[in-house]
Amino acid sequence: MTAIQTDLIGGVHYIGIGVSNMKSAISFWESCGYNLDTATNMTASLALRLYGLNSNAKVSVLKHQNATSGLIKLIQWEKPSGSGLQMAPLRTHGCRWSVHRTDNIANAYIHGEMLKRAGKKIYIVGPHYNFDLGKPEGIKKPFNQFLSTSGDVLLFQPEAQLVAMTRINFDVSKYGTININSPLRLSEGCHMALVVQGDDLKIFDFYDEIIGFKKYQKIEISYKRGSMASDMFELSEGESFTEVDFDDPESGDKPNQHLPGRLRCFLLKSSAPADNRIIQSQPGNLGYSFYSFKTQNIYDTHQRVEKSNAKKVSNILTDEFGFLSFSFFAPDGFFWVARSATL
Repeated sequence: MTAIQTDLIGGVHYIGIGVSNMKSAISFWESCGYNLDTATNMTASLALRLYGLNSNAKVSVLKHQNATSGLIKLIQWEKPSGSGLQMAPLRTHGCRWSVHRTDNIANAYIHGEMLKRAGKKIYIVGPHYNFDLGKPEGIKKPFNQFLSTSGDVLLFQPEAQLVAMTRINFDVSKYGTININSPLRLSEGCHMALVVQGDDLKIFDFYDEIIGFKKYQKIEISYKRGSMASDMFELSEGESFTEVDFDDPESGDKPNQHLPGRLRCFLLKSSAPADNRIIQSQPGNLGYSFYSFKTQNIYDTHQRVEKSNAKKVSNILTDEFGFLSFSFFAPDGFFWVARSATL
């Protein structure tokens, strides 16, 4: 499906992360294959207008090899507003996380397990495998043909909602570039996720109709005992979710044409009360607190967002690195920052 608007450049550009210690946070992301690109200080006045928090802050941007999407922006607030998601499970209303490709999922798991054994805070789920990738498990022939499989391991820490994923015998060669010289052997963010509990899928239409992401697919997942999706989302009998994927407008439809920076939206359907932590995933909190995107026409994008169902749309202003930017809450309640492509 072709995106309705064309101002969007790339996919999700930055993951905005609140951190308690900048030096330690940079060290962690370096282990994932990122490197410090640039850093600055942000005044409380600018932070209030762009991020909604009246606090000075230190800001660092991390690059990942030659990647242009799935990058990291770390913010150490002088006066943080909250502790953030704090390793909230995937199914949590308001949860955000990023997924990074690896060529060795066991290596990523071992790092997480050893951190756990050292007494550090980490929430590990998996590794889990999807044996239906490419074609149904029931028609595959083990020991007779190459078997396509995907694997995920969730490695959530208090300030890093991280998932490592692998694709086996399945060509996604453009979907993230693994940094083989980093301890965790990870790529940039291939897809960035968000979760809402409810029943109105239309709240996600904003991302293609207003922002210009390319809607790629919609998948319905119901509880199935022992399935990867059910285990990762901790589903119970009668629960389900809908996944809607939004891509970089330049991304192709075939797996080997997929590009990093995908936005993956989940709508959880459950009769259980929602564990609503969306306020904890906003700027000022520790951990994942916003996503950003680049646009080639900040003024047209701002006008469209202002006329949409988005809330608290800021004025266009110059951000901490000199780019024209504005912020808003999307109709699903998540905080975003739009940024011009050039200074």
